[in-house]
Amino acid sequence: MLALSLVAVATAVQLLLWAAPGDPIDLLPNGEELREQLSVEWGLDQPIAVRVLSYLAQASTGNLGISLAYRPGMPVIDVLLQPALTSLGLLSGAVVLSLAWGTALAVWTRGQRRQSRRLVRVLSVAPVFLLAHIGVHGINELTFSLIEAGNIARPAWFALPAEASLVRSTLAIVLLAVGSGSLAEIHQEVEQALLTIRRSGFVDAARSRGEPTTLLIARHLLIPVASLAAARTGFLLGGLVILEKVLLINGAGAILWQAALLRDVPVALGITLFSAATVCLARLAADAVRIGLDPRLRGGSR
Repeated sequence: MLALSLVAVATAVQLLLWAAPGDPIDLLPNGEELREQLSVEWGLDQPIAVRVLSYLAQASTGNLGISLAYRPGMPVIDVLLQPALTSLGLLSGAVVLSLAWGTALAVWTRGQRRQSRRLVRVLSVAPVFLLAHIGVHGINELTFSLIEAGNIARPAWFALPAEASLVRSTLAIVLLAVGSGSLAEIHQEVEQALLTIRRSGFVDAARSRGEPTTLLIARHLLIPVASLAAARTGFLLGGLVILEKVLLINGAGAILWQAALLRDVPVALGITLFSAATVCLARLAADAVRIGLDPRLRGGSR
């Protein structure tokens, strides 16, 4: 299913990209003079169906092609390797942080009416790009005030988001984990799962025997949390594209933006496959956790 999903994504996105008006040659200063030559070299003279099948056959060997406009002549894998690792680090941090905060809040509230529930909803309702602008402006203004007052020396990362720094990366992870309703939804879903588990018969039976239930509940809570992590991965990837653009982070999302503007189909397709593979692998990992923890699923697989 993972392989079929990647083939379907590569086919659908490639059809959309090739069907869009214009091509990379239109953006070259002397494009019309070189159109005939470049069309043959880049395969633009072939029918769309041939391009799609040729790309799938090529990608199956691990060759994602050559960048046409973003980094002309450079293999797409070389273009994407470091940015993809950067994006993967931000995404992983955001997933872990949002799940940790959401689970901690769920344990804290447990169906009770607490003010923290409203606070989470208020903070989480704003889209990530708005939180990014507010966060950058607020941190810069506060830091500048402290520098002017002589309380601190000018930090190496000041001012955001000009230079790569731990502060900028941390801010991206926090905003991605909280914004666009992410934290509020995780809090709500984990809380509901926690309440369901606490009211289940096997927990009541453990209590009646005088056995501790904390580890038992945590073990069963891992199943919905793993599924939730897989489900949120794709959503967070979409927010990451916007966040990298706003915070000037050279990740896969920022490159996708530029590749789309430059009509660099191989680079855009490479990022799409990377994103699809990330989501598919997250779902595969969640299924592995569920099968490992739930013996009923292992019995059904036989």
